[in-house]
Amino acid sequence: MTDLPMRADHQDVLPQGAFELELYQPDASQRALLRILGNIFEQRLDVGGARETIRQRYDGALVAVTVFEHHITKLLAAGFCHVSPPPSPYDDVESLIDEEPEEPAGYLLLAELLQASGDPRGELIEISAARLKADTPELRKREEDLLRAHEPRLFGALDDVRDALPGTLWYEKLLGFVREASIADADAVVLADEFEPPLLRTDRRELGFDPRVERPAPHTYAVHALRRLLHHPAGRFIRRLRLDINAEIEPILALLVEHDRIDRVSHLTVASRAARALGLSLPGLLSLACYARSLDPCTAVPLSQLVRVTVRWEATALSSVLAALHPTRLPALQHLCLWDAPLDARSTAVLLDDPIIGQLKSLDLWSQVAPRRGMYEALLDKRGELAHLQRLVLALHGAPADLVAQFADWPAVVWADRSRAGLEEADREAIAGFPLGGFLF
Repeated sequence: MTDLPMRADHQDVLPQGAFELELYQPDASQRALLRILGNIFEQRLDVGGARETIRQRYDGALVAVTVFEHHITKLLAAGFCHVSPPPSPYDDVESLIDEEPEEPAGYLLLAELLQASGDPRGELIEISAARLKADTPELRKREEDLLRAHEPRLFGALDDVRDALPGTLWYEKLLGFVREASIADADAVVLADEFEPPLLRTDRRELGFDPRVERPAPHTYAVHALRRLLHHPAGRFIRRLRLDINAEIEPILALLVEHDRIDRVSHLTVASRAARALGLSLPGLLSLACYARSLDPCTAVPLSQLVRVTVRWEATALSSVLAALHPTRLPALQHLCLWDAPLDARSTAVLLDDPIIGQLKSLDLWSQVAPRRGMYEALLDKRGELAHLQRLVLALHGAPADLVAQFADWPAVVWADRSRAGLEEADREAIAGFPLGGFLF
């Protein structure tokens, strides 16, 4: 007989802002309940008929998060498993939303059921749907009043973790739920530095490392933010997940697999120069940003849906970059950004002769370094072969005025300064995280 995963007991109300996670150990019949509430961490361990409880108040929420993640890591290493959440009483309606996530009809059916059970999200869905049709001051005020009155049950727990871990979580709402979110781990060390005094006052056995000589693992806070998002009722219908990863991606992928949400990852920025093949891990990936040396391993297994690639590259890496951009690896690629290293006449000609150029809709050759003159002449020489491009982004700073004038009748050309002002929306689609994703200098 196959053992079924243990399910959590349904619990309607948690203390305001609290987050809890239940695990169990099948072989030993042990259960563990971990809870975090602001700067308070609590763990209850049930073994047979005995119960052991740890409850500790720390100097700050970030310390409590660090301890929380350390205890989860220890329990999982000891053979504990995640407890499956209780089945939703609204499975049929939620399946309709999953099939058509942009259509309000399924949400409105769910709203009726939620209101009947006294859940304020039902009214929030109705107000949000009405605002999509005709946004009015009255509707905005109704929504603000509802959020103010019921924020802990709606988005309060997400806002708590966003405030406790600045720069790690961002999210966008749709009809009472999170439609899109960004998770970043690039600020883990910065966070640890900022909160160094309370970390230093904490027993290293509780943190899992010695704060006098070490820092938390780079993924610690990103994993926690993602964990909170995936467990939150508002995260039920997330459609796009943007990941800005500085070092280890495996713990984040493992968490997504655990929640059956690996296909929701749409944008990935890999700030580390280490990389792995992504084609089998992230089937829904639409946009990838990485360093040149990471591109080949990332695309070693074809990424059939990848539409955008942004490469932070060096001029000496052009041949390896083009090999990794082969159409057999990236059959859907439409937008290519080669940032940082300006091309010269020879490398521009090599790039423009590559087969990948023929399938592009946009090519972005921006650089913070003053461009080399030969690049512009080579582009002008190849203008007829680039007529299919809908946008060609070039660096304006340092470009000779006489050459800029020669591009005046080329409608696809967009000139960008060092700040890339005016290209914010394009950059948001090209990379994973917050403005420019922490990807630029």
